[in-house]
Amino acid sequence: MTHINIKLTRDDYNFRFKQYEGLFFHADINDKEVIKYKITKDKEGLDLREFGNTHLKENMIYIPQIEAYLDLNKIK
Repeated sequence: MTHINIKLTRDDYNFRFKQYEGLFFHADINDKEVIKYKITKDKEGLDLREFGNTHLKENMIYIPQIEAYLDLNKIK
């Protein structure tokens, strides 16, 4: 299982919703098709803003709130 924790910035990731700027995206990626994630205000993942399920497509993870795919090869 791989845990990712990234800061959502519009400079690094192309997304359209300004209210997610500066928040953190946390996800645990394993061999399952469904990936559980959460969006928090802090890096530690304690101040929860939103959570849900998403999926992988061609080594890219989809984040529904910002309507964007993030390339896992660029994150790691």
